[in-house]
Amino acid sequence: MNKKTRKNARIGHGKPGPGRPPGVPNKLTSTVKMMVLGALERMGGEAYLQRMAKKHPQAFMTLLGKIIPTQVVGDMSYRYVARIPPPEENTDEWLTKYAPPPTHPAPPTKQ
Repeated sequence: MNKKTRKNARIGHGKPGPGRPPGVPNKLTSTVKMMVLGALERMGGEAYLQRMAKKHPQAFMTLLGKIIPTQVVGDMSYRYVARIPPPEENTDEWLTKYAPPPTHPAPPTKQ
């Protein structure tokens, strides 16, 4: 503790508070996002975006770059399309029959 801070200082008296919990969005950001979505809806929604994409393709692509996730998680070299029926009675038999082969060996377990 430095010399300027009293031992029993309270929050708001020179001592910072705990801050926003992790995962809680900024209130201003949430408010602005809702305003933008409301304006988009009033302008015609998806049809408006289509018109703007044709009229201003560079701006539209910039928008896409901002909203599409930038990080892909997973093994992109392995392609798998699942077309399987839902389990009926015995889930273990269903898993044995329809589970895809493992793409990576399982890590060794400590015993």
